[in-house]
Amino acid sequence: MASPLFPPEAPPALFHGLLVEPEEARSILRPQRDERYGFGFALSPYRGCGHGCRYCYVRDYPQPVPGGGPGAQHGRDEWGAWAVPKLNAPELLWAQRHRLHGQSVFLATATDPYQPLEREFRLTRRCLEVLLQCPTTQVLVHTRSPLALQDLDLLKAFGGRLSVGFSIPTDDDTVRQVTEPKAPAIPSRWAAVERLARGGVRVTVAATPLLPMQDPAVFARRAAASGASGAWAGPLRLLRDDPFHALLARHGWLHILEPDYLDAVRQALQSAFPAKAASRRRRQGETREAAPIRIPALIQQPGLFEGW
Repeated sequence: MASPLFPPEAPPALFHGLLVEPEEARSILRPQRDERYGFGFALSPYRGCGHGCRYCYVRDYPQPVPGGGPGAQHGRDEWGAWAVPKLNAPELLWAQRHRLHGQSVFLATATDPYQPLEREFRLTRRCLEVLLQCPTTQVLVHTRSPLALQDLDLLKAFGGRLSVGFSIPTDDDTVRQVTEPKAPAIPSRWAAVERLARGGVRVTVAATPLLPMQDPAVFARRAAASGASGAWAGPLRLLRDDPFHALLARHGWLHILEPDYLDAVRQALQSAFPAKAASRRRRQGETREAAPIRIPALIQQPGLFEGW
């Protein structure tokens, strides 16, 4: 069911300054494999993202304009100015639910499932309602938006087969204002993590892609105190000739690209979550002699889920 403000036959329209271009998608489940989570399918109820993070790797993916004719695409510099709700996403998911037995589903690799448009379209919620009826399916939700709290009861209903990864890549909201100008403020994200955890939802803090921090040790202790079950850090991966590199240089933030910086943040997180770090070391010891997993390059998502 489409939003009453954006019926399927309506032309593109503005929603709080965001160009909304609804479409009827042809598919909704994309097979994926990830070294960290091993999820089976990625599910994105939207294309594009109103958060418009200036480093997002999706900027460089081909982004066709609905109804724009052959070859019409959004450019990299338009990222964050448009979004495409997949109006039939819940119906497609329902029709494909037989594929999900014993599988994991990740929402979402190429958009934030709780971007501002979710207030109007509720596509993420309706997809989660379908997944709730798939009792053998594990669900991973990744967001940076406190809007997830509107679905707290639904998220809790999944019990142990759902977890929420909350992206908090910096402890400095000034950094967020430069790098993620349209995304929710950092204090509101910490508050959301705490409420999710208190509400019985398993939540992890994801410092990814890792941005400048004032004090990684304080960040790590706050993550532990928030009620999160764990926290991890993943590196920033820049696109070729990415203008974000110049932004980092202009602000004196190029140090975040150094391996030593990433290692320092990971060590701080390991100190704050010693049980999780010990568990990871045990797993590494058990698999040290195993053959490496080979992941097809065409379906590997760059740098989203690497961490300690």
